[in-house]
Amino acid sequence: MISIKEEEIVKYLKESYNPIAIIKYGSFADGSANENSDFDALVITTDVEKHDSSVVADTVLDVWVYPENKFSSGYDPDEFLQVFDGIIIQDQRGLAKKLIDRVNDYIDQTPAKSDEDIIQEVAWCEKMLARTVREDAEGYYRWHWLLMDSLEIYFDIKHLYYHGPKKALKYMQNNDSETFDIYLCALKEMNQDNLAQWIGVLKALK
Repeated sequence: MISIKEEEIVKYLKESYNPIAIIKYGSFADGSANENSDFDALVITTDVEKHDSSVVADTVLDVWVYPENKFSSGYDPDEFLQVFDGIIIQDQRGLAKKLIDRVNDYIDQTPAKSDEDIIQEVAWCEKMLARTVREDAEGYYRWHWLLMDSLEIYFDIKHLYYHGPKKALKYMQNNDSETFDIYLCALKEMNQDNLAQWIGVLKALK
């Protein structure tokens, strides 16, 4: 069941674009939306192509509008990864379902990182960890750089597709809570022991 706010947004999209298909994704699709969330959607129309960032129902839109011929020939599914778990609101000709299916096929066929790649990534983490001890701007920069990139490396080690930090954190919290708690501690405090413990987890997993 969609909220009154979403009903207003969908009404706006239908009146503005006479869409063939609408796919919502992001926080409004996974139930994590709050008062500061954008409404993310992909809209397929007859011939319009634009990005709509209007404010509707006190919500900023992040809506990408494409003509149907964008999907009638060879297109790169990598451009539309965000809809992999999207919710179809409207789909007059089955284009939305075909797009989601193709994106998920692309994700499923993406090769996992090799053992050699993972060894190199973990070695990079260890090298970066050593460089964070310098108490200057570069050391602090490397600290944050390491925290950000190591999350994706965790997913490489687990042979899981990385869908960005928001979904990654949610997955880790739900499926590997002990590791999540270690990573959270590293995020919350600039404490060398916490950061070293997190990198130690990656080293043990590889």
